[in-house]
Amino acid sequence: MTSTVTPTPVVDRWRPLKTDEPWHLNRRMVVLALCGITALTEVADIAGLVPPIEIAGLNLSMSTLPAMALACACGSRLLGRSSIRRAAVGFWVLAGVLMAVLAVAYARRDDLGTYVALVLAALDEELVYRLAIPAVIAASLRLGNVRPNAARIAGLAGASLMFVCLPGHVEQMESAAGVLPYIAFATLSAFIVYRSGSILPIGHALSNLLTVLMWQDAVPSDTRSMLLASILALLVLAYGRPARITYADDGGLLDTRTGQAVVAIDLRDGHSPLLELEDGRFLPVHTAMVLGVRKRSRWSPRKLVERAS
Repeated sequence: MTSTVTPTPVVDRWRPLKTDEPWHLNRRMVVLALCGITALTEVADIAGLVPPIEIAGLNLSMSTLPAMALACACGSRLLGRSSIRRAAVGFWVLAGVLMAVLAVAYARRDDLGTYVALVLAALDEELVYRLAIPAVIAASLRLGNVRPNAARIAGLAGASLMFVCLPGHVEQMESAAGVLPYIAFATLSAFIVYRSGSILPIGHALSNLLTVLMWQDAVPSDTRSMLLASILALLVLAYGRPARITYADDGGLLDTRTGQAVVAIDLRDGHSPLLELEDGRFLPVHTAMVLGVRKRSRWSPRKLVERAS
């Protein structure tokens, strides 16, 4: 009697599996709910239906309160994803030094309250117009079966238009050319958010702080322009070219260029590595990138690998 030997299954593909832990979905729902509350509060503030928050003579939007809760819910996601570590380090070092120097400058003018108010205003506007409102618009479009990438772009574009048309911004537009800086800033911010998947309000805060000092003749306009140009250049360099694959809110993998979830990564011997997206497309990827995802994965190989006979 001849015995039959069953061949050992061969690893055919690395498949990132959806996590069974409910907290990923719960966190995503909490963030989306806070986005809705923040966006509605901002609309109510613009319409004059809720009182402002006054700090050092400056009126901040009531949306600052839910926006702070939204920031806590997002956690480290607000710090951004950078594929050029040295540029990111340079950005954060320069931004941190400038924030400290500006804090000292405002303290010497006995105006720390204004410093705090401007920083909070910048954080609020970034959370509202680069996260909350785009998320609400994108989620609404997704209900109509709009593709994720198109929904994200539409959300950022709609929020950027609202940002440019804010009453406080319109008041500062003394001519047709006056709208250009706001369009440029909104476009750059939307680009960074789209490519990195995160918001970085520190650049906005620095712009506000330097602009007020320039208005008070405490900082020359050339110095302000040079510092802001350096910050924005490092910001674009560090966060304008993200990693191709990142972790999504549900624990799976996401292709940042298309907004599509990654269904599988083909690592069969003799073949170039390929990404399989949820819409059925296959995209070539670099082996080092795939290995980096495997190394950073919190799943064990038993969970991550699907064996096929």
